Formats: sequence, C-alpha cells, structure tokens
Amino acid sequence: MPKRISLYITGLMFGMSITSYAQSVVYYPFNSILGLSTNPSKAVWLDVKFQTNSYFSSLSTDISPEINLKKTPKSITYLGGGVKMNYLNAIENNNILEGYFMNFGVRLMPFEKYKKVQIAFEISPYAGRKFDIGVFRTNFGIGYNFSR
Repeated sequence: MPKRISLYITGLMFGMSITSYAQSVVYYPFNSILGLSTNPSKAVWLDVKFQTNSYFSSLSTDISPEINLKKTPKSITYLGGGVKMNYLNAIENNNILEGYFMNFGVRLMPFEKYKKVQIAFEISPYAGRKFDIGVFRTNFGIGYNFSR
C-alpha cells in the first residue's frame, strides 16, 4: 500500500509540474473551477481544471488535450476529451479515475484593447468511469492568456 500511495503522489507532482508551464488561466466562478492550460492559441494544447471551494475528499482534476477547430482574431473554437481524476482517492484505496468527458468550447476575445482577456464557455458531457451515471456540464468564466 505505501508503494501505491507514493506512486500516486509522484504522478500528482508530475502533473503539477506540467501545469506550472501554464500560459493561460481561466476561472469559472459559477462552478468554482480553476483552469490552467498551455497556449490555447496553438493547434493542440493541454487543459487542466482543478475543483476549488470543495471538501478535500472531493478535489477533482480534469485533464484533457484540446484541438482548435477554428481560430479568428476574436475567438477560438475547440474540441477535446479527457479524464476526471481524484488523486486523494488513493488514500482510501479507491480508484483515482472518476470518469470521462468531452469538451466543446469557445474562448472569446471581446476587448480590442485587451486582447489577452478571454471569456470562456464550454459544454462538457461527463460519464462516470463505469458509464453508470452522466451529467451535462457547462462552464462559463473569464481568463487571461499570458502568451501571444
């Protein structure tokens, strides 16, 4: 068991080191989710979302690669899919994988003077890992892109 927990902690630390290269931050206040991503202006990018304002036992992390479908000077439309994980489940010997989801989203850059400020909207169907439950999630938030 200690080896299994140390393996999960190593995976969590590796995941955090990847997100430290974040070039975009989005906060979804209605869902209490903080999103960190690599450069969303590129054709393919990685998005990681952390549950905030939550009990420690339900700290979920969404990890998903995204593919840009259409990019204009005022918007980015993207599609992706990924997994929802809770690394703290390892403490109770539960599966860290909670489920699977798809993302279809748009990031708008509505302000001509402040092009790095983004309004984000996502539609994200979610299924539990056993495909026994499902939720149709939506996210609406504001973000900032540090890169060009």
